[in-house]
Amino acid sequence: MNKGTLALLISGLITIPTAAMAMTPNTDLNLMPYPQNVELGQGKITLDKSFSIYIKGYDSPRVQFNAKRTMDRLYRQTGLPMLNWHAESEKDATLVIDIRNAPKSEVQDINSDESYQLESRNGQIIIRSERPYGAFHGLETFLQLVTTDATGYFVPAVSIQDEPRFPWRGVSYDTSRHFIELDVILRQLDAMASAKMNVFHWHIWDDQAIRIQLDNYQKLWQDTADGDYYTKDEIRYVVNYARNLGIRVIPEISLPGHASAVAHAYPELMSGMGEQSYPHQRGWGVFEPLMDPTNPELYKMLASVFDEVIELFPDEYFHIGGDEPNYQQWKDNPKIQQFIKDNNLDGERGLQSYLNTKVEQMLEQRGKKMTGWDEIWHKDLPTSIVIQSWQGHDSIGRAAKEGYQGILSTGYYLDQPQPTSYHYRNDPMPKGITVDDQLHQGEKFATYDWVKPRNKGGPRTGNLTIIEATDGSYRAFTDYNGKSREEVFIIEYVPGVKFKGYFDNFMSYTEFNYDFADGKLKDSSYQLIGNVRWPAIGELVASSDMQGSVIPKPNGGYPAELTEKEQQLILGGEITIWGENLDSMTIEQRLWPRSYAIAERLWSSQELTDERSMYKRMKVMDTWSEISLGLRHHADAHMMLKRLANGADETPLQTLAKYIEPAQYYARHWEKWISTPNEGDLYNQYERLNRFADALPVESLAVYEMEDLVAAYALGDKTALDALAMHYQSVKLAAQQAKPIFAANVASVETVPVAEAAIKVADLGLTLIELAKQGSDISQSDAEAYQRIINENAIIFDETIVAIVVPTEQLLHTLTD
Repeated sequence: MNKGTLALLISGLITIPTAAMAMTPNTDLNLMPYPQNVELGQGKITLDKSFSIYIKGYDSPRVQFNAKRTMDRLYRQTGLPMLNWHAESEKDATLVIDIRNAPKSEVQDINSDESYQLESRNGQIIIRSERPYGAFHGLETFLQLVTTDATGYFVPAVSIQDEPRFPWRGVSYDTSRHFIELDVILRQLDAMASAKMNVFHWHIWDDQAIRIQLDNYQKLWQDTADGDYYTKDEIRYVVNYARNLGIRVIPEISLPGHASAVAHAYPELMSGMGEQSYPHQRGWGVFEPLMDPTNPELYKMLASVFDEVIELFPDEYFHIGGDEPNYQQWKDNPKIQQFIKDNNLDGERGLQSYLNTKVEQMLEQRGKKMTGWDEIWHKDLPTSIVIQSWQGHDSIGRAAKEGYQGILSTGYYLDQPQPTSYHYRNDPMPKGITVDDQLHQGEKFATYDWVKPRNKGGPRTGNLTIIEATDGSYRAFTDYNGKSREEVFIIEYVPGVKFKGYFDNFMSYTEFNYDFADGKLKDSSYQLIGNVRWPAIGELVASSDMQGSVIPKPNGGYPAELTEKEQQLILGGEITIWGENLDSMTIEQRLWPRSYAIAERLWSSQELTDERSMYKRMKVMDTWSEISLGLRHHADAHMMLKRLANGADETPLQTLAKYIEPAQYYARHWEKWISTPNEGDLYNQYERLNRFADALPVESLAVYEMEDLVAAYALGDKTALDALAMHYQSVKLAAQQAKPIFAANVASVETVPVAEAAIKVADLGLTLIELAKQGSDISQSDAEAYQRIINENAIIFDETIVAIVVPTEQLLHTLTD
């Protein structure tokens, strides 16, 4: 593999499995999610002050709401006053909304028809749909089509046939750990509708707070929400607003675990011994309190809560949580253990199923279908339930094999910073093994065990196997921490010397960077999880050169391969946005514009996988969503930087923020956990969310551009060095100016090392560029010194990563390999 190809492949925008086979959109239209079928015609339809709308066929207040909303946003996008927009007839209208039939029921359901057709030609735009939901989606596509040139605003002549791939396309919002203001929620609903997402999963109940007003059992919210809760009228407003947008709203009431708030309010419903009392839980994690399924009073409370909540949420589904139960209280309670024995239950797992069965029956009596996280699955429950999976394709695939419906959330955790490309590659549909893991005649193999320590919790373990085929090619796979066997895409491999390759595990982008010596992983070996380098240790445990050794069997089995009938049970997916590190000011930065990429994965063709196109269109959506919807992901970040600047010019902070990334995956959680002598002091509701890291975008598009420039240089484009130098100069100047600003604010004193590291790496980048221009050779000792600078500054600084280390390391390798 030549150096230019290597640089391209390890760019954040190009990946090995998609580089050769990715399907791109068939037009240059910046649409997300991209429609199923688009035919671009000749000409355009002009939009001016005479623009008008005519509603043909089915009409209702909800349709009128969306027509008016379209006009309001069209004004935001163009600035043109369009005052007389109610057309008198179809032929007089610029835009015709033609809905053939009313919805089948007042309450939208999972089987609602969301298809539409949009045609713009002969001076008119027509949106046709069988039901109103499709028309609402068509209006969003229309607004994304609006553009301008020197002559005016217009929509291109186009014919679109569109429908969703999956019926369940949602976002799970955690408003328990941190309260999210009502206006922020409404704005997220607007954004969801623009991405054609149709489920708002309201996580309103957890360990830290219950944020729903209830007439009965009032201590649930009065004693846990610190006064920050949603009244019944506010909830009705949200549900109705979402309904107008074609979005279903599903509440989550967590049981039997994540029950610390219930325990604080009504300790007698828990499973502890004797007189029980529990503090108001402020920390993050999995805690001891567990509801007592043997206590009749528990079911009285649940029945009362269900009745009140169901009155507010008309959707057919009701989420019961069910995840992460800590069974210790059940194990320690003799009365509960006797109950398990007397009822012939399958241990604590069987007791949870007993509870879930009773809850499912209670909900069924109230006209609801039960949904919950992986842990609710049990053979005793009916297949009408829906499993929401945080445990990944293994779990959702197993459930489908047993006849259960499922939705995927693993890989869509947007509270965890990750490259958007990782989320985009993550398809809800489980697929079988994608690599030949069998050793054939004449082939050789090597298997290394590895261990990756973590700052919180036990280490991750697994193995890596590389097979050399008879034609000299290589293939690789890993058995990762008990998960099913996965293909590893090889970037670089020198047998016995080094291995570089990556795969998408169930929670993060994972890249193996291993150096070998004498059958062991050298100290320089690490795993890149997101953008954070975690040291790894390990050794060769099996190979063709070790007599009698064989490739280990997969300790987690093989990924599920579903039949066509079983595939129908995969309903879609949900973005999850957990609230430990988020509040009303920071939540939009995590969600937008990246949610458009996941929305496309859930709506568009499975074959549409080109990541360059995705990033290009997402960049356009980034600006469009600010203008059309009023999203505040950039405005809030700018305000936070102004707050850090404390009266000084915030421009250097804005510039530096383009090149620094928050530490990805769970790294920020773990940093908070270990950052004080008494571990966990910052891992709670009291932790501040005003750091430089909190104001940063999840990934640096400027750094991706730098990586492309390094790749271009490696392919022979020497002019790329000048453009690359401009980036380094910009970073260096911004960091120099930012350093005293950081030092002058108590909220950013700990960020000073970020600026210092950025200066060091920028200086190294400029040095390497000068050496490249001069054509100077780099000695081994100098190369090692330069690599040390990179390694020393690739660590976490104040919960951030100096992202320019990546193109700098690529440039170093380009000059020395």
